[in-house]
Amino acid sequence: MLSFVDKRRNCLVSVFAYSILIITLDMSYAILFFYSSKYEVLRKVRIESELVSKKLKWFLIVISDINIIVITAISSLVFTSISVYYGLVCIYFDTLCCRLKVQIRNVKDSWDCGRIIYGYLKIRKIMESLEYFMCSSAFIMVVSTMTGLFYMSYNLIFTPKYGYIDYMCYLCGGMYHCSIIGIVILSASAANRATEVAKEAVMSLPGMFPKCYKELKAIFRKDCKQEVCLTLWKIYKIDRSLIITAMGALVNYGILVATLGTVSRSKDKI
Repeated sequence: MLSFVDKRRNCLVSVFAYSILIITLDMSYAILFFYSSKYEVLRKVRIESELVSKKLKWFLIVISDINIIVITAISSLVFTSISVYYGLVCIYFDTLCCRLKVQIRNVKDSWDCGRIIYGYLKIRKIMESLEYFMCSSAFIMVVSTMTGLFYMSYNLIFTPKYGYIDYMCYLCGGMYHCSIIGIVILSASAANRATEVAKEAVMSLPGMFPKCYKELKAIFRKDCKQEVCLTLWKIYKIDRSLIITAMGALVNYGILVATLGTVSRSKDKI
């Protein structure tokens, strides 16, 4: 068994490694984009444009390049910090629920029920606070990363590419979005599952102590009746099946867009 210090050290190392991975993937995408064929096409269009003067063209190109770097850096820092915080709190919930379940399994006296119920209610309160403050952020992260993942996947599969740099560019971008959506969904679903297991364990206390059955049932009906879970802006409860749902939606939209593109090109030829 790992000690508390070892677990804390491993958790900090994992968080640090994840943060470095996310920032590296995002910045790699930005750097590779400047060497990709798509950037060369955009640059050529700006240079050959006759709507602005030559000096203004180069000024707009520099401003556009700086804008790409700044937006990439800001989005990387914001999404990394929020996803790391969200994931850490969910892991904290999972740990607390596991410890609570162990305490219930080892309870021997009815006097310990009050302490266990108090601990469970504190866990519920913290989870309600996280849901209240972070449900909208979780929704924005999931929708944004799904949109980005669709964009990267579509470009990786359907758009023309003229070298390995184009493939590496979209691959890094796709891995970045997969990492963000993965830690949000997996950590939140684990926290929801741990909360359900802890609730089932707490609700079994009246059966373990028949003498306090009525008192415990009254407490549960008053304080533990409402279900508490992490959601996407109170619209969808987060569970692991959301990953499969998201992948299915991306595939469907990809097929739809590809079909519309094929039909459009066929009409142009006619």
